[in-house]
Amino acid sequence: MPSPLLRKENKIKILRYILKNGKTTRNQLASNLNLAHSTLSYIIDELLDEGFLVFEEIKKERGRPYQILSVNPEKFTAIGVKVGREEVRGVLFDASMNPLKEHRVQILSGMRNNDGYTRALRETIEQLHSENLLGVGICSSGIVKEGKVIVSHVMNVKDWDPRKVLKDLERILVMNDSDALCREISQRVNADFLLVSYGIGIGASLWKDKRIHHLEMGHMLASSEGKCYCGQTGCLEYHSSEYAVLKSCLGKEIDFEDFITSEEEKYRQTIEELREKARKDFDSVKVHYEKAFKTFSVILGNVIMGSGVSRVFFAGEGVVNEEMIKILEEMVRARFNRDFVGEVQFQVANANWMLGAARAVVDKYLPYIVK
Repeated sequence: MPSPLLRKENKIKILRYILKNGKTTRNQLASNLNLAHSTLSYIIDELLDEGFLVFEEIKKERGRPYQILSVNPEKFTAIGVKVGREEVRGVLFDASMNPLKEHRVQILSGMRNNDGYTRALRETIEQLHSENLLGVGICSSGIVKEGKVIVSHVMNVKDWDPRKVLKDLERILVMNDSDALCREISQRVNADFLLVSYGIGIGASLWKDKRIHHLEMGHMLASSEGKCYCGQTGCLEYHSSEYAVLKSCLGKEIDFEDFITSEEEKYRQTIEELREKARKDFDSVKVHYEKAFKTFSVILGNVIMGSGVSRVFFAGEGVVNEEMIKILEEMVRARFNRDFVGEVQFQVANANWMLGAARAVVDKYLPYIVK
Protein backbone atom coordinates (compact mmCIF):
# COMPACT_ATOMS: atom_id res chain seq x y z
CA MET A 1 0.00 0.00 0.00
CA PRO A 2 1.41 3.46 -0.91
CA SER A 3 2.39 5.89 1.82
CA PRO A 4 -0.33 8.21 3.18
CA LEU A 5 1.25 11.13 1.32
CA LEU A 6 1.25 9.31 -2.03
CA ARG A 7 -2.29 8.07 -1.42
CA LYS A 8 -3.45 11.64 -0.81
CA GLU A 9 -1.68 12.86 -3.95
CA ASN A 10 -3.44 10.18 -6.00
CA LYS A 11 -6.80 11.09 -4.47
CA ILE A 12 -6.33 14.72 -5.43
CA LYS A 13 -5.17 13.72 -8.91
CA ILE A 14 -8.33 11.66 -9.44
CA LEU A 15 -10.64 14.38 -8.13
CA ARG A 16 -9.02 17.05 -10.27
CA TYR A 17 -9.30 14.86 -13.35
CA ILE A 18 -13.02 14.29 -12.79
CA LEU A 19 -13.61 17.96 -11.95
CA LYS A 20 -12.04 18.89 -15.28
CA ASN A 21 -13.39 16.12 -17.50
CA GLY A 22 -16.71 15.27 -15.90
CA LYS A 23 -18.18 11.79 -15.53
CA THR A 24 -15.66 9.04 -16.18
CA THR A 25 -14.96 5.33 -15.74
CA ARG A 26 -12.29 3.47 -13.82
CA ASN A 27 -10.67 2.40 -17.10
CA GLN A 28 -10.47 6.01 -18.27
CA LEU A 29 -8.87 7.05 -15.00
CA ALA A 30 -6.35 4.21 -15.13
CA SER A 31 -5.42 5.04 -18.72
CA ASN A 32 -5.20 8.82 -18.41
CA LEU A 33 -3.59 8.99 -14.96
CA ASN A 34 -1.25 6.04 -15.45
CA LEU A 35 -2.43 4.31 -12.29
CA ALA A 36 -2.54 0.56 -11.77
CA HIS A 37 -6.06 -0.86 -11.47
CA SER A 38 -5.29 -2.24 -8.02
CA THR A 39 -4.06 1.15 -6.78
CA LEU A 40 -6.99 2.90 -8.41
CA SER A 41 -9.51 0.51 -6.89
CA TYR A 42 -8.80 1.16 -3.22
CA ILE A 43 -8.32 4.93 -3.78
CA ILE A 44 -11.73 5.17 -5.45
CA ASP A 45 -13.27 3.08 -2.67
CA GLU A 46 -11.86 5.54 -0.12
CA LEU A 47 -13.17 8.53 -2.07
CA LEU A 48 -16.61 6.89 -2.25
CA ASP A 49 -16.57 6.14 1.49
CA GLU A 50 -15.50 9.70 2.29
CA GLY A 51 -18.28 11.15 0.16
CA PHE A 52 -16.14 12.81 -2.51
CA LEU A 53 -17.42 10.59 -5.32
CA VAL A 54 -20.72 9.04 -6.33
CA PHE A 55 -21.33 6.43 -8.99
CA GLU A 56 -23.95 5.25 -11.42
CA GLU A 57 -23.92 1.57 -12.34
CA ILE A 58 -24.41 0.85 -16.02
CA LYS A 59 -25.63 -2.60 -16.98
CA LYS A 60 -24.47 -4.23 -20.20
CA GLU A 61 -26.23 -6.92 -22.21
CA ARG A 62 -23.26 -9.17 -21.59
CA GLY A 63 -20.60 -9.18 -18.94
CA ARG A 64 -20.29 -7.26 -15.73
CA PRO A 65 -21.88 -3.85 -15.19
CA TYR A 66 -19.50 -0.90 -14.88
CA GLN A 67 -19.52 2.32 -12.91
CA ILE A 68 -19.68 5.92 -14.10
CA LEU A 69 -17.93 8.05 -11.47
CA SER A 70 -18.58 11.73 -10.75
CA VAL A 71 -17.83 14.23 -8.00
CA ASN A 72 -20.49 14.29 -5.29
CA PRO A 73 -22.09 17.72 -5.79
CA GLU A 74 -23.07 17.89 -2.11
CA LYS A 75 -19.56 17.35 -0.70
CA PHE A 76 -18.65 21.04 -0.67
CA THR A 77 -19.52 24.41 -2.16
CA ALA A 78 -17.43 27.28 -3.49
CA ILE A 79 -18.20 30.94 -4.09
CA GLY A 80 -16.93 32.88 -7.09
CA VAL A 81 -17.16 36.68 -7.00
CA LYS A 82 -16.53 39.26 -9.72
CA VAL A 83 -15.71 42.70 -8.36
CA GLY A 84 -16.08 45.30 -11.09
CA ARG A 85 -16.92 48.86 -11.91
CA GLU A 86 -20.63 48.23 -12.50
CA GLU A 87 -21.42 45.56 -9.90
CA VAL A 88 -20.22 42.99 -7.40
CA ARG A 89 -21.64 39.68 -8.52
CA GLY A 90 -21.27 36.39 -6.68
CA VAL A 91 -22.37 32.84 -7.42
CA LEU A 92 -22.48 29.85 -5.08
CA PHE A 93 -21.47 26.61 -6.83
CA ASP A 94 -21.78 23.01 -5.71
CA ALA A 95 -18.81 20.64 -5.91
CA SER A 96 -19.65 19.80 -9.54
CA MET A 97 -19.47 23.53 -10.34
CA ASN A 98 -23.20 23.84 -10.94
CA PRO A 99 -24.59 27.25 -9.89
CA LEU A 100 -26.87 27.13 -6.85
CA LYS A 101 -27.49 30.76 -5.97
CA GLU A 102 -26.53 34.23 -7.21
CA HIS A 103 -26.36 37.66 -5.63
CA ARG A 104 -25.59 41.03 -7.20
CA VAL A 105 -24.91 44.46 -5.75
CA GLN A 106 -25.08 47.35 -8.18
CA ILE A 107 -22.18 49.76 -7.80
CA LEU A 108 -23.18 53.40 -8.19
CA SER A 109 -20.66 56.24 -8.49
CA GLY A 110 -20.71 57.05 -4.76
CA MET A 111 -19.77 53.45 -3.93
CA ARG A 112 -16.62 53.39 -6.04
CA ASN A 113 -14.12 53.42 -3.22
CA ASN A 114 -12.66 50.96 -0.71
CA ASP A 115 -15.55 51.32 1.73
CA GLY A 116 -18.22 50.91 -0.94
CA TYR A 117 -16.72 47.70 -2.30
CA THR A 118 -16.17 46.42 1.22
CA ARG A 119 -19.89 46.75 1.98
CA ALA A 120 -20.88 45.18 -1.34
CA LEU A 121 -18.54 42.22 -0.90
CA ARG A 122 -19.68 41.53 2.65
CA GLU A 123 -23.32 41.60 1.61
CA THR A 124 -22.63 39.22 -1.28
CA ILE A 125 -20.82 36.66 0.88
CA GLU A 126 -23.47 36.87 3.62
CA GLN A 127 -26.16 36.06 1.07
CA LEU A 128 -24.24 33.14 -0.47
CA HIS A 129 -22.51 31.57 2.53
CA SER A 130 -23.14 27.86 3.15
CA GLU A 131 -22.09 25.47 5.93
CA ASN A 132 -19.93 23.26 3.70
CA LEU A 133 -18.11 26.15 2.04
CA LEU A 134 -14.65 25.18 0.78
CA GLY A 135 -13.55 28.72 -0.03
CA VAL A 136 -14.19 31.99 -1.81
CA GLY A 137 -12.56 33.03 -5.09
CA ILE A 138 -12.61 36.77 -5.80
CA CYS A 139 -11.56 38.34 -9.08
CA SER A 140 -11.18 42.07 -9.57
CA SER A 141 -10.14 44.52 -12.24
CA GLY A 142 -6.88 46.39 -11.70
CA ILE A 143 -3.47 45.32 -10.47
CA VAL A 144 -3.82 42.39 -8.09
CA LYS A 145 -0.79 41.11 -6.18
CA GLU A 146 -0.41 38.86 -3.15
CA GLY A 147 -4.14 38.80 -2.46
CA LYS A 148 -4.60 42.57 -2.56
CA VAL A 149 -6.02 44.96 -5.15
CA ILE A 150 -3.03 47.29 -5.37
CA VAL A 151 -4.92 49.76 -7.53
CA SER A 152 -7.94 49.80 -9.81
CA HIS A 153 -8.44 53.19 -11.38
CA VAL A 154 -11.78 52.27 -12.94
CA MET A 155 -13.08 51.25 -9.50
CA ASN A 156 -11.34 54.09 -7.60
CA VAL A 157 -9.79 51.51 -5.28
CA LYS A 158 -6.29 51.42 -3.81
CA ASP A 159 -4.65 48.98 -1.38
CA TRP A 160 -7.89 47.06 -0.89
CA ASP A 161 -7.53 43.65 0.75
CA PRO A 162 -10.65 41.42 0.45
CA ARG A 163 -9.08 38.95 2.88
CA LYS A 164 -9.32 41.54 5.66
CA VAL A 165 -12.88 42.33 4.62
CA LEU A 166 -13.76 38.63 5.03
CA LYS A 167 -11.48 37.96 8.00
CA ASP A 168 -13.87 35.35 9.43
CA LEU A 169 -13.20 33.07 6.43
CA GLU A 170 -9.99 31.08 6.21
CA ARG A 171 -9.83 30.16 2.53
CA ILE A 172 -9.91 33.17 0.22
CA LEU A 173 -8.21 33.51 -3.14
CA VAL A 174 -7.93 36.93 -4.83
CA MET A 175 -6.98 37.26 -8.48
CA ASN A 176 -7.26 39.56 -11.47
CA ASP A 177 -10.51 39.23 -13.44
CA SER A 178 -8.72 38.43 -16.73
CA ASP A 179 -6.84 35.67 -14.92
CA ALA A 180 -10.17 34.21 -13.74
CA LEU A 181 -11.42 34.04 -17.34
CA CYS A 182 -8.13 32.45 -18.33
CA ARG A 183 -8.52 29.83 -15.60
CA GLU A 184 -12.02 28.97 -16.80
CA ILE A 185 -10.98 28.58 -20.45
CA SER A 186 -8.02 26.40 -19.45
CA GLN A 187 -10.58 23.90 -18.17
CA ARG A 188 -11.49 23.08 -21.77
CA VAL A 189 -8.41 23.90 -23.84
CA ASN A 190 -5.36 21.64 -23.79
CA ALA A 191 -2.94 24.13 -25.34
CA ASP A 192 -1.24 27.42 -24.59
CA PHE A 193 -3.42 30.45 -25.36
CA LEU A 194 -3.89 34.17 -24.83
CA LEU A 195 -7.07 35.55 -23.25
CA VAL A 196 -7.99 39.16 -24.04
CA SER A 197 -10.76 40.93 -22.13
CA TYR A 198 -12.22 43.90 -24.01
CA GLY A 199 -14.57 46.69 -23.03
CA ILE A 200 -14.10 50.05 -21.34
CA GLY A 201 -10.75 48.57 -20.32
CA ILE A 202 -8.45 46.01 -21.93
CA GLY A 203 -7.01 43.12 -19.95
CA ALA A 204 -5.08 40.01 -20.87
CA SER A 205 -3.82 36.78 -19.41
CA LEU A 206 -1.52 34.16 -20.88
CA TRP A 207 -1.98 30.43 -20.27
CA LYS A 208 1.42 28.87 -20.87
CA ASP A 209 3.02 25.71 -19.51
CA LYS A 210 -0.19 25.05 -17.53
CA ARG A 211 0.16 28.30 -15.61
CA ILE A 212 -1.49 31.73 -15.67
CA HIS A 213 0.76 34.66 -16.54
CA HIS A 214 -0.96 38.02 -16.10
CA LEU A 215 -0.35 40.71 -18.74
CA GLU A 216 -1.17 44.36 -18.10
CA MET A 217 -2.00 44.80 -21.78
CA GLY A 218 -4.31 47.78 -21.42
CA HIS A 219 -1.47 49.92 -20.09
CA MET A 220 1.20 48.80 -22.52
CA LEU A 221 2.45 51.93 -24.27
CA ALA A 222 1.24 52.12 -27.85
CA SER A 223 1.91 55.75 -28.71
CA SER A 224 3.66 58.92 -27.58
CA GLU A 225 0.28 60.68 -27.34
CA GLY A 226 -2.92 60.31 -25.33
CA LYS A 227 -3.10 60.94 -21.58
CA CYS A 228 -4.45 57.83 -19.85
CA TYR A 229 -6.41 57.95 -16.60
CA CYS A 230 -3.60 55.92 -15.00
CA GLY A 231 -1.19 58.85 -15.43
CA GLN A 232 0.83 57.41 -18.31
CA THR A 233 0.81 58.75 -21.85
CA GLY A 234 0.01 56.50 -24.79
CA CYS A 235 -1.65 53.51 -23.11
CA LEU A 236 -3.42 50.99 -25.33
CA GLU A 237 -6.73 51.59 -23.53
CA TYR A 238 -6.65 55.25 -24.57
CA HIS A 239 -6.26 54.35 -28.23
CA SER A 240 -8.23 51.10 -28.61
CA SER A 241 -10.80 50.48 -25.87
CA GLU A 242 -14.52 51.29 -26.15
CA TYR A 243 -13.53 54.81 -25.09
CA ALA A 244 -11.67 55.23 -28.39
CA VAL A 245 -14.53 53.69 -30.39
CA LEU A 246 -17.03 55.98 -28.69
CA LYS A 247 -14.95 59.08 -29.45
CA SER A 248 -14.86 58.10 -33.10
CA CYS A 249 -18.62 57.50 -33.17
CA LEU A 250 -19.37 60.86 -31.56
CA GLY A 251 -16.76 62.66 -33.61
CA LYS A 252 -15.41 64.63 -30.67
CA GLU A 253 -12.78 64.47 -27.96
CA ILE A 254 -13.68 63.18 -24.49
CA ASP A 255 -11.37 63.54 -21.52
CA PHE A 256 -10.37 60.00 -20.59
CA GLU A 257 -10.22 60.64 -16.84
CA ASP A 258 -13.65 62.24 -16.91
CA PHE A 259 -14.93 59.31 -18.96
CA ILE A 260 -13.72 56.82 -16.35
CA THR A 261 -14.94 58.92 -13.42
CA SER A 262 -18.34 59.86 -14.88
CA GLU A 263 -18.97 56.99 -17.31
CA GLU A 264 -22.13 55.86 -15.52
CA GLU A 265 -23.76 59.30 -15.37
CA LYS A 266 -22.57 60.79 -18.67
CA TYR A 267 -21.72 57.97 -21.04
CA ARG A 268 -23.35 54.68 -19.98
CA GLN A 269 -26.40 55.03 -22.19
CA THR A 270 -24.23 55.93 -25.17
CA ILE A 271 -21.92 52.96 -24.53
CA GLU A 272 -24.93 50.63 -24.34
CA GLU A 273 -26.28 52.08 -27.60
CA LEU A 274 -22.88 51.52 -29.23
CA ARG A 275 -22.83 47.89 -28.10
CA GLU A 276 -26.38 47.35 -29.34
CA LYS A 277 -25.52 48.77 -32.78
CA ALA A 278 -22.42 46.60 -32.93
CA ARG A 279 -24.48 43.57 -31.92
CA LYS A 280 -27.31 44.05 -34.44
CA ASP A 281 -25.79 45.99 -37.34
CA PHE A 282 -22.02 45.87 -37.11
CA ASP A 283 -21.48 47.46 -40.51
CA SER A 284 -23.02 50.69 -39.20
CA VAL A 285 -20.17 51.10 -36.66
CA LYS A 286 -17.43 48.99 -38.26
CA VAL A 287 -15.35 51.98 -39.37
CA HIS A 288 -15.03 53.20 -35.78
CA TYR A 289 -13.73 49.82 -34.56
CA GLU A 290 -11.33 49.64 -37.50
CA LYS A 291 -9.87 53.00 -36.52
CA ALA A 292 -9.36 51.96 -32.89
CA PHE A 293 -8.14 48.46 -33.70
CA LYS A 294 -5.19 49.58 -35.82
CA THR A 295 -3.23 50.28 -32.67
CA PHE A 296 -4.73 47.27 -30.88
CA SER A 297 -3.52 44.92 -33.62
CA VAL A 298 0.09 46.10 -33.23
CA ILE A 299 0.21 45.40 -29.48
CA LEU A 300 -1.72 42.15 -29.91
CA GLY A 301 0.56 40.93 -32.69
CA ASN A 302 3.64 41.67 -30.61
CA VAL A 303 2.24 39.73 -27.65
CA ILE A 304 1.38 36.78 -29.89
CA MET A 305 4.82 36.85 -31.44
CA GLY A 306 6.52 37.02 -28.03
CA SER A 307 4.40 34.31 -26.39
CA GLY A 308 4.20 31.88 -29.30
CA VAL A 309 0.55 30.97 -28.64
CA SER A 310 -1.56 29.45 -31.40
CA ARG A 311 -4.96 30.55 -30.05
CA VAL A 312 -6.39 33.86 -28.83
CA PHE A 313 -9.71 34.06 -26.99
CA PHE A 314 -11.73 37.26 -26.54
CA ALA A 315 -14.20 37.99 -23.75
CA GLY A 316 -15.68 40.92 -21.86
CA GLU A 317 -18.67 43.25 -22.03
CA GLY A 318 -17.39 44.93 -25.18
CA VAL A 319 -17.14 41.73 -27.23
CA VAL A 320 -20.62 41.77 -28.74
CA ASN A 321 -20.02 40.63 -32.32
CA GLU A 322 -17.62 38.13 -33.86
CA GLU A 323 -16.99 40.56 -36.71
CA MET A 324 -14.96 42.63 -34.24
CA ILE A 325 -12.59 39.74 -33.77
CA LYS A 326 -12.28 39.19 -37.51
CA ILE A 327 -11.07 42.79 -37.91
CA LEU A 328 -8.29 42.22 -35.40
CA GLU A 329 -7.37 38.90 -36.95
CA GLU A 330 -7.14 40.39 -40.44
CA MET A 331 -5.05 43.32 -39.19
CA VAL A 332 -2.61 41.07 -37.33
CA ARG A 333 -2.24 38.76 -40.32
CA ALA A 334 -1.72 41.69 -42.67
CA ARG A 335 0.87 43.39 -40.49
CA PHE A 336 2.91 40.50 -39.08
CA ASN A 337 4.98 37.94 -40.94
CA ARG A 338 3.34 34.54 -40.66
CA ASP A 339 6.73 33.08 -39.76
CA PHE A 340 6.51 35.04 -36.50
CA VAL A 341 2.84 34.65 -35.53
CA GLY A 342 2.06 31.33 -37.23
CA GLU A 343 -1.47 30.14 -37.96
CA VAL A 344 -2.91 31.72 -34.83
CA GLN A 345 -6.66 31.26 -34.34
CA PHE A 346 -8.92 34.03 -33.01
CA GLN A 347 -12.28 33.28 -31.40
CA VAL A 348 -14.86 34.55 -28.91
CA ALA A 349 -14.67 32.79 -25.56
CA ASN A 350 -17.59 31.26 -23.69
CA ALA A 351 -16.54 31.86 -20.10
CA ASN A 352 -17.56 33.80 -17.02
CA TRP A 353 -15.58 35.34 -14.20
CA MET A 354 -17.39 33.77 -11.26
CA LEU A 355 -16.92 30.20 -12.46
CA GLY A 356 -13.24 30.84 -13.18
CA ALA A 357 -12.72 32.26 -9.69
CA ALA A 358 -14.61 29.34 -8.10
CA ARG A 359 -12.57 26.77 -10.04
CA ALA A 360 -9.36 28.49 -8.98
CA VAL A 361 -10.30 28.37 -5.30
CA VAL A 362 -11.27 24.70 -5.53
CA ASP A 363 -7.99 23.87 -7.25
CA LYS A 364 -6.04 25.66 -4.51
CA TYR A 365 -7.91 24.44 -1.45
CA LEU A 366 -9.05 20.93 -2.40
CA PRO A 367 -5.94 19.41 -0.76
CA TYR A 368 -7.02 20.98 2.54
CA ILE A 369 -10.06 18.70 2.83
CA VAL A 370 -8.70 15.48 1.30
CA LYS A 371 -7.27 13.04 3.88
